Amino acid sequence: MTVKTEDLLSEITEALYQKKAVLLTGSTGVGKTYLAKRISEQLSKSEYSCFPSSEDQRVNVEIISCHNSVTYEDVVGGISADTESGKMTFEYKDKILLETVIKAAEDYKKGKGSKYVLIMDDLQRNDVSTLVGDAINAIGSEGKETKLYLNSGSVIMVPPNFYVIGTYNSTEAGAIALSSDLMRKFYVREILSDIEYITEDSEAENAVYYDKVRSLVFNYLDMQYRISTYDQNRYFLGHGYFSGDNVALKIRYQLIPILKQYISEGILDRAASESVRLLEAACIKTKTATPKISKKSSFSEYKNGVTATRFIAEDSTRKCSSVPIENLVGRIIDQKLLSDDQIKNAILFNKKVCYREVEVGGVTYLATLIANNIQHNKIRRSGKSDGRCLYNGGTILVDDSEHYFTGGFHPKDYVKAACWENTESYKLGESFGGNLVLFRIVWQYYQALINAYSQYLKNTSSDEDKKKLLEYIKNEWESFLSDFKKIEPKSVNKTGRTDSDWKQEEAGYNQEANEKVRKRIAKLSVLWSNPGDVITVEDGSKIILEGVDNEMSDSIYKEYQEAMETLGIKQMILQGPPGTSKTYSAKAFLKYMAHNCSDEELADIQIADYFNEDKYCAKLFKGKGEPDVAWDIVQFHPSYGYEDFIRGIKVSTKPGSDTILYETVNKVLGNIAELAKKHKKTKFFLIIDEINRANLATVFGELIYGLEYRTEPVATPYSVNNNNRISMPDNLYIIGTMNTADKSIGGIDYAIRRRFLFFEQLPDVKVIKTYKSEKGTTQEELNEQASKLFEYVEKVFEEDYLSPEYRKEDVQIGHTYFLVDSKDKLMKRFEYQIIPILKEYYKDGIISFDVSDATDGFNGFLNCIAGKINMTSQREVIEKIFNDLIA
Repeated sequence: MTVKTEDLLSEITEALYQKKAVLLTGSTGVGKTYLAKRISEQLSKSEYSCFPSSEDQRVNVEIISCHNSVTYEDVVGGISADTESGKMTFEYKDKILLETVIKAAEDYKKGKGSKYVLIMDDLQRNDVSTLVGDAINAIGSEGKETKLYLNSGSVIMVPPNFYVIGTYNSTEAGAIALSSDLMRKFYVREILSDIEYITEDSEAENAVYYDKVRSLVFNYLDMQYRISTYDQNRYFLGHGYFSGDNVALKIRYQLIPILKQYISEGILDRAASESVRLLEAACIKTKTATPKISKKSSFSEYKNGVTATRFIAEDSTRKCSSVPIENLVGRIIDQKLLSDDQIKNAILFNKKVCYREVEVGGVTYLATLIANNIQHNKIRRSGKSDGRCLYNGGTILVDDSEHYFTGGFHPKDYVKAACWENTESYKLGESFGGNLVLFRIVWQYYQALINAYSQYLKNTSSDEDKKKLLEYIKNEWESFLSDFKKIEPKSVNKTGRTDSDWKQEEAGYNQEANEKVRKRIAKLSVLWSNPGDVITVEDGSKIILEGVDNEMSDSIYKEYQEAMETLGIKQMILQGPPGTSKTYSAKAFLKYMAHNCSDEELADIQIADYFNEDKYCAKLFKGKGEPDVAWDIVQFHPSYGYEDFIRGIKVSTKPGSDTILYETVNKVLGNIAELAKKHKKTKFFLIIDEINRANLATVFGELIYGLEYRTEPVATPYSVNNNNRISMPDNLYIIGTMNTADKSIGGIDYAIRRRFLFFEQLPDVKVIKTYKSEKGTTQEELNEQASKLFEYVEKVFEEDYLSPEYRKEDVQIGHTYFLVDSKDKLMKRFEYQIIPILKEYYKDGIISFDVSDATDGFNGFLNCIAGKINMTSQREVIEKIFNDLIA
């Protein structure tokens, strides 16, 4: 905690003790709720006690989330509807405010030093005067015992050990102002965004990023906001976003989506788009520096920290040392430029690197660079059980299974006539040297990189940076191959010398040649650089070393997992325009989390029965054990409410009669939360499809607070099993999908946004080009036609046609509309899905253009969108336009 934060806490705690009510105001992310909780903790000191000598100085905290569906009856008291024995009951109940006041009064009368704090979170969401009503005098009693007169005729004593802390987000659109009478009851403290609250080091990464974002917002604020200091402070994103480690991840997945929303809403000028893009690129480049919390490596972090210098230096001169081989493999694993599977396939289990086989008792045992326990015990140099083991190098864990390296590096052996692609020279009984093993590891490493980049560029030919990087990798490999072929031990003159003498001299020359090989490997720039490092090319230009796709760099699903686990934010939203596979990707992420399970296995772990705790999914019914992952899905819509999602009253009929039964029950989120609490070893996921279609503040209610402060119970208007508290367990995750073309995304306020991570799902032509490509030439040709159609549709969203009020990334039609297995289906998609959506965009002013009389090619396509071509009577014209576009 910084000095500035400590001073702030001391100031506000003293004010709360004196005034009994504090209001914390400020923009999103300045830590209002965090401070409210910390201030409550400060009250435990005896100096802030009515009875300092009391042994009981506990602080009891209650929280009200003041969302717009909370009423006086939920906060103060009133007639509440409940259920009992299947019947509706109506009775007066004191609610959280009065309950807390009464408990505080009881302790005060007993001389206890305990304190009671009521945190009223997000006051801007509700009309507080109406919400509190006649209980308004409970707020801010100035340290005195006061009487609270209620309209019901009740008189309640408000003791001096009762405190109220309110938070008010001034950034939120539509914030309801507090009345002047109410404001006077609070000590009002505005919290301005200031990096000194979280770090005193101006050069820290947090401070550097904070300055970048603050400058970006100020420089591009629309003029109407820039002239007002109040508006500037509203839209400067709070220092809380920059706290802790992994600030680059927070910026990428929380702040950048907000900045893009600022641009969409006209708060920032559209010219800010390029600066936001550069900021995002900077965060991606530093991503590799962030600690990763994910499933362990296939190789259990084998040989971390091998450098080029260490690779040269660590050379045991004892016979059959495997140290150089292990160090080279360790470096490739540690670099993480190749995926674990690529390392296994290209190096560890590749016959082109090393191959051994031996027959024992009629059974042929074979192994590659490494061998498992059975192979290790059977493959011996003499082929006999008492022979020396060939796999006598160090060990490596591969997928939790121990493997042994070949002890194949003979420092004084050197293979002079190497057949570069022949593996037969590795069969039992033939001499080999470590120089060839090292060469073949490097060879397969570079080939794996070249293949991955080449495959990527087949589908993304416009990526000039990757082209330069691929060219550099190819050139470096060719240069290494040329130099390696030239490395030969010096010739030995055998004439007139004993065998012992010339063999000793030959061994020395061989050892020198092996050292030259290692030194040449140590000069490879790509091998000894890390992802994100800058490599300088011979012409002076610079390129960044980075992976290319899901196979090379870690999959996007692993990125989702790491971002959530690293930041401790267990809610994410996949956002993008229509047709970008958002729901599909949500389920694909679940399959990844369930160890890349099949569609059938995914169906088996969907929750089918919330009330059968032991067999809530098909996998349990099949007796296959507790699942690592369980999930369910719900879709939001405009009429979806709190009672549909959290808790509510269920109405049903008694079986065999017309009797109506009423029961207070948990709903979707309440049910899955309760199930997750009882099965803590399982990760539970709730997919919320079209999450932005409902009013999130209303639907989530008090659980907005619970999303951030996991495991803390919060009060709800309904009681289930005589408990009106609910909490979100740590093993419950939420995945939302959001259509960015839907204008309702503006209804997601910044307080809710701060509790979610946002991952963009954008239109991607690569998906179209590779769709079912394994089916052969016919499908590949169809994919090319679909890709051409996609490119023409994409053109409609370029600057010449797109309204300046919209971002291309938010509205462009996605790739799923173009994934087909026949030309006829592509035509139908074009006619019945693509054109109708674009016609709606045209009517709504999202796209606009001048029309003509053209009935062919791209101009004819525009006329279809503008409605100049009749979709019913001119189908032949539409078909001609379609064929023109894909030709």
